[in-house]
Amino acid sequence: MNRNIKFDNLRGFSMILIVMGHFIGTTHFTQTYFDFAYTLIYLFDLPLLIFISGYFSKDNPESSIKAFRTIFIPYLIFNTFWIIFIYLTKGYVPADMYLVPGFGLWYLLSLYLWRAFLPTATKIKHIFVISFILAMLIGTVNIDPNFLSISRTLCYFPIFLFGFYFKNLEEKFTIKRSYALLILIPLLIGATLLYLPFNSTILILKYAYASLHMGNLKGMVLRLLFILISMIIIILLNNIMPSKKTFLTKIGKNSMSVYILQFYFVFTIPDIMNYLGFNYVFNSTFLCIFYVIIATALVCFILSRDKVNKIMDILIIRVTKILMKKTTP
Repeated sequence: MNRNIKFDNLRGFSMILIVMGHFIGTTHFTQTYFDFAYTLIYLFDLPLLIFISGYFSKDNPESSIKAFRTIFIPYLIFNTFWIIFIYLTKGYVPADMYLVPGFGLWYLLSLYLWRAFLPTATKIKHIFVISFILAMLIGTVNIDPNFLSISRTLCYFPIFLFGFYFKNLEEKFTIKRSYALLILIPLLIGATLLYLPFNSTILILKYAYASLHMGNLKGMVLRLLFILISMIIIILLNNIMPSKKTFLTKIGKNSMSVYILQFYFVFTIPDIMNYLGFNYVFNSTFLCIFYVIIATALVCFILSRDKVNKIMDILIIRVTKILMKKTTP
């Protein structure tokens, strides 16, 4: 099957931003330009990945079974690994285990729920509008933000649906690359400056407005703006990204291994550096920037290798064969 090179590039771009954002987060560096970069990245790194996931989703009756096999089983596998990792590094087993996804693994659980529900969702009138309403309203309810990834599943659902419907609308959103760049740059700067005064967790879309110390109306407006801005950024990036192979292509092609395995590096590298006496890196602006760039480049390069992805695929296939019955043609 021929791959969509442009979307591999877009996915690879989102992976680099996601990994970089996580490395920035673990440095706990609080200089203004680090906060600026962190906010800018979170404006569209995950929305772009979720949009692409929606773009390649199908609403046929087999979607739910396929989603269980290709997404939910990997979620169970790698959540188990994360539980083991936490036990070995922290000395305890998470109480809620599979009900609260391991760090970053919420995306797999949410993706499974989106794809499993998609065949039903597309039969509901005005589902796109309804998804926005649900995304706004969930922030008014003070629930455990991590439990079954409920909050982010609802909040990112409009972006997932946008990706799904975009297949039939792509031509209507096509503009010249130069125009897209002219719009994108001021939009990114303006949106980052808009959200910079607020706690960056507002862009994670999992906390209730009250826990962010803001009223429901203000929270809903900021959340709605964020979703709409991220969609516009995605449209512009779709017009800018080339359709030829670049260094992003392989990262996008093997994005599953990059996304899932990055967390072990993100959390262990700082601990190793502290243990070896290199903790001074995190007190220097220049060294901290250098660390984030080099760590991001190395992790994305290593984890996007075909061998790494192949090992992951073999593991998933073997576990799937154990858990699922063979289907007869």
